[in-house]
Amino acid sequence: MKLFFIAGESSGDALAAPLIKELKDQYGNDMECLGVGGPQMKAEGFDELLPLDQISVIGIWEVIPKIPRLLKLNKSIVEEIEKQKPDAVITVDFPDFNFILAKSLKKRGIYKGKIIHYVAPSVWAWRSGRAQKIAGFMDGMMCLFPMEVEYFTKHGMKAAHVGHPLVMSNAHDLSGDEFREENNIKKDAKTIGLFFGSREAEFKNLSTVIKEAALLVNDIEPGIHIIAPTLPELEYNVQKLLEDFNLPIYVVANPKMKWQAIKACDVAIAVSGTMGLELAYAGVPHVVTYKINPITALILRLLVKVKYAHLANILLDKAIVPECLQGKCTSDKIAKEALELLQDEEKSKAQKESFLALGEILGEGNSMSPPERAVEFITATIRAK
Repeated sequence: MKLFFIAGESSGDALAAPLIKELKDQYGNDMECLGVGGPQMKAEGFDELLPLDQISVIGIWEVIPKIPRLLKLNKSIVEEIEKQKPDAVITVDFPDFNFILAKSLKKRGIYKGKIIHYVAPSVWAWRSGRAQKIAGFMDGMMCLFPMEVEYFTKHGMKAAHVGHPLVMSNAHDLSGDEFREENNIKKDAKTIGLFFGSREAEFKNLSTVIKEAALLVNDIEPGIHIIAPTLPELEYNVQKLLEDFNLPIYVVANPKMKWQAIKACDVAIAVSGTMGLELAYAGVPHVVTYKINPITALILRLLVKVKYAHLANILLDKAIVPECLQGKCTSDKIAKEALELLQDEEKSKAQKESFLALGEILGEGNSMSPPERAVEFITATIRAK
């Protein structure tokens, strides 16, 4: 079996990697995975024809200057798929790029295999009418959250809740004590995690305000320890950003140490996105922040139907995690929220208790892992006429 993957961001790379591993485990040498991906996918035997950073962008306004290059890349990838003739194309998240590509494949009519998307777009949050259109050019949808499935099946599209990869982590089995011991952090020392996002554009836009917020927290709680888990490709940037801190700093870029580092955080400040959900699942009290181009933000405000930005708040339908967005994305506001979590035990405890309900929503308790369910869905979709 041959599968052509297209993952356009680091989060997609992380999501696709365990799926590729499961495919290789089940099919062995009979499974070939190739396409657009990242280092985690490559580590599982993926044949990277194009690195994902060639197509990664951040928002509506930011993408405009890159449209000619993205369209050229789109055409090249479509032609490569037609040449490779895979049994299925697996597009991973990154809907703006991947959906244009899928429509191009269908319109040209040369590729006859299946097109399956992994990570349903947030049709429940905005532009729900997209689901019907998506059913016209996608053959299958693998959903991370249970409430997403019906948006697609009602339009005759094959869809399934495969679960969120977070349930495969060992986040609940760790205490953070190991990380503290290895780094000589005393048990009573206060720690704050700084999470700058997975995109270079996010780091550029938000790193300074997060750094300044951490300094303000230290003004009130002197001697705090800074823990900064990040991706290997952003490690140098994070180290340079924090090098003038007169504080104990631990930049963690080793993926194997990620959860130990997260669990060692008393509180955290994070760029809103996948990292926020990971912190919530790990039970770490935190505040999220985000700021994008004002034009992009205005368009989103007109289109978005949900009350919150943080996935944990959306899934639990409650303002559990403070959101410092756009005009509220200032160092003093972020620091104020982080300090309240650090100093107010009841507020911190309330966040942790609310997070416990996320496990079932994300797919805990299923006899099959998310990658196993995804492989089952892919196989069934390819075989279906």
